[in-house]
Parts: sequence; C-alpha cells; structure tokens
Amino acid sequence: MNRKELIIKHIKDRLVELKELGKIYSDEKINTLASELAATDKTLTEISNLIDNKFSNQVRKIKHNNQLASLREYYLSSIDKLKKGNNCYLLSYEQGVKVLEQAYLQDLEDVSPFLKLVNVNNKTKGFKKENSVNNDYELIMSDIAFLLNIDYAKTYRIFDEKMNPQGVMNLSFVEKNERFLSLEEALRFIKEESPKFTLTQELLEYHDKNIKHGLASIPNKEEYKSNLEYVFKLFAALPDITEENISKLKHDYLNMKIFELLTNSLNNNLSNIGLMVNKKNLKYTYRLSPSYDKYTIDLPAIGEGNTICNFFIVNKRELLNTIINTCYDEVKGIIRLISDNKDTLISIINQVSKEHLEYNEYNKYYKLITENINMISEAVITKKAERTDTQQEREEFENNNLLYKSRIAPFTNNYISDEYEEEKGSTLLLGIVAAVLFITIGIIILTIYAVSKMQF
Repeated sequence: MNRKELIIKHIKDRLVELKELGKIYSDEKINTLASELAATDKTLTEISNLIDNKFSNQVRKIKHNNQLASLREYYLSSIDKLKKGNNCYLLSYEQGVKVLEQAYLQDLEDVSPFLKLVNVNNKTKGFKKENSVNNDYELIMSDIAFLLNIDYAKTYRIFDEKMNPQGVMNLSFVEKNERFLSLEEALRFIKEESPKFTLTQELLEYHDKNIKHGLASIPNKEEYKSNLEYVFKLFAALPDITEENISKLKHDYLNMKIFELLTNSLNNNLSNIGLMVNKKNLKYTYRLSPSYDKYTIDLPAIGEGNTICNFFIVNKRELLNTIINTCYDEVKGIIRLISDNKDTLISIINQVSKEHLEYNEYNKYYKLITENINMISEAVITKKAERTDTQQEREEFENNNLLYKSRIAPFTNNYISDEYEEEKGSTLLLGIVAAVLFITIGIIILTIYAVSKMQF
C-alpha cells in the first residue's frame, strides 16, 4: 500500500463511528482529504493523529447536538396542555433538580432594549431576557452557585406551549420592606444618609478619581488591594452598620469574587453588585444581594487571563492572590472547597454546560472553567505550604465538604444521558429523594459535631 492508500484506510476506519451517528463522507471527499494529507511533509504517525483528532471532535459534536435535541423531546413528553390562565412553562434547576412548571407571565415595562419587567403568576415580579448565549450562562451559574453555597437569583428558562425556548427570567430578590441598591447607588445613599463624613469623603474622592476615564487597566499591583478596600470602606460607611454586619457583607462579597473568578464572569462592575437595604425600628440593616446577571462574554479588549473587578480590568491570578493574601480568613472555606473537590466540580459543571450551550461555546467554557479551577487549586497548594491548618480549620473544611457532597447528590441523577435513556421518567424523583437523603445526613452530622463541642 502506498502512502495515500494507507491514509484512506485510516480515514475509513475512523469513519465507522461517524457513520453510525448518521454522518456520511463520500468517496470523493475522502479521496480529496487523503490527497491533501499525503502531500504534506508530515509522517504517517502525525497524519494518523490529525485524522483521529478531527474525527473524534466530530463524534463529540454530533453526540453533543443529539443530546440537546433529545432534551427537547424529553421536555415535550413531560408536559401537559397549558391550563387556563397560563401562557408558558418555566424550567428551573432547583438545588440540582429540574423542575418544569406552568406559569403566567405578563409584560409590565421595558427596563432596557434587552430586559423586561414581568408579572409572574400575579404574585411577584421578574426580569425577562431574550434568548442569547450570554443569558444561557445565567442558568449554568445559578447551578454552580448552589454547589458552592453562593446565593444566586432564582433563574428560569422560559418555554412556549411547544417547548420552544423564549428566553430566561430572574425572579426579583427584593423582599418585603427591602430595597435594592447597586454599589454605585449605595455611594449616593451614603452621601445623603451617613454621619461618617471623613470616610464618605475618602470614598467620593477615590470613586471620582477612578471613574473619570471609564473602565481602565489596573495601574499597579498595589491598586488591587485599594480596589477591594474601596468596597470594604463602602460597607463601613453605611448608616447604622454594625461590626457584625460589616463582617458578614465582607465575607459574602469576597466569596462572590471567588465565584466570579471560578465561573469566568466578566460582568463584575459596581453596577452589578448590590445591597438589600431594610429599615426596621428606625435602624438600617443590610445584606449582600444574591448574585445575578453573571455571564461570560467576549470582550477582546480586556485580554485573555483578565477579568473586571469594580473599577478596573484586572489579571485574574493577581486578583486571586490579592484576595487570598489579604483576606484569607474570609475566603479559606470556599477556596478549599473548590480545591478539595475540583474533580467532581469540573465533572458537574461539564454536565450542566452541555445542557445549555452549543458545542463550540461549551468547549470554550469547559476549557476556561478547568483553567480557573486549576488556578484556584494552585493558589491553595501555595497557601498550604506557607501555613499549617489549625484543628478548627480542618474541622470546618471537613464539614464544608460533607455539605458539598449532600448538594451534589441530585446532579448525579438528574441529567439525561444515552446510558440512562430508559430512566428519563424517574429523573426528577430520584433527584429529590437523593437530595433529601443527603441533606438529612449532612444535618445529622453537623448536629453531632455541634453537640460534641458543647460544654456541660
């Protein structure tokens, strides 16, 4: 056999699996490909590897697209005719379990060209967005947030009566007697309400200095810390704020920063982070708002390896190192959770992403997630080499891992795969049973631990 004939044979051997998936290559196309490869100066081994990679990628792409198509058929087989008064289906991923329900959505007003305020079942408000890759990420990130115990706005996929996707919706997270302030709006609130004049002036000066030129690259490594401390000072300047409340806000904010780094969110400026403000007995109290509007978007201007944090375009690794080195106590729980469970975390995020993203977008995101988790794990290894865990920290990490294992239980059952095709109908029930079982076990373990620490 000559060189070209050997190449043709290898191509045909590799095409068997593609043919089984319905992808056919004509003899003419095979011959053309073989001629092009034979004309190169590559060895037969190198050519064989090129062919293997090309067709393996096509097999993965076809299987991926077939799975997305099978999901729609699964949803269609699961629904009943819309009841009177309902006009859509809402699909949510509650604690790793798919929940498909009928609902009534009424458009109220256009908040922006891409966002509508809607009435949901005549009971609550939500924010509806059209179909887009960016909005697909909202569903992925809400699941990742659940895995890491990060509060995220309840997120739905909207379908019409034929299960065609109509967009994504976030439920409003403002509770009774609360109002939402972005951190940009919070500065104005502090200026009007706070008695802490000196601190307020510092905040205003820093803010004005850094917003004049719009979003810019961070000028130096020292500014990473100042960029974070601006937000901490913002918390400290809030009227009626207590030290305990400041500590909780700082902890939640920093954990959200780690979540953003892990998920590769780029929508992290001060207009997309907020406070829930409540006034009770003439005193203000505060909580960090749930994460929302988090997505990966193409921003070539910021460069690979960078992200956005508050005022600046920052390097992800430098931001992570700054957070760990200056605020380790606040983030040690979440970074150790990610590092200790990185294999299952990558696997679950891989599963979730496959359900929502087309093949090329999924491939890109899986690569980013893997890089980000490895980056966090490397930072944890470095920190562990610098300091020894205390006994209390080891117990905290162990308890966090136990609760994580209870949260991942539903994810092992609720995703459709060819391997478990016949079990589609029982997916939701299995997920719920597993969730209840593992959460109960987690609570029992924590209770035993708490009792063991009590002094009688």
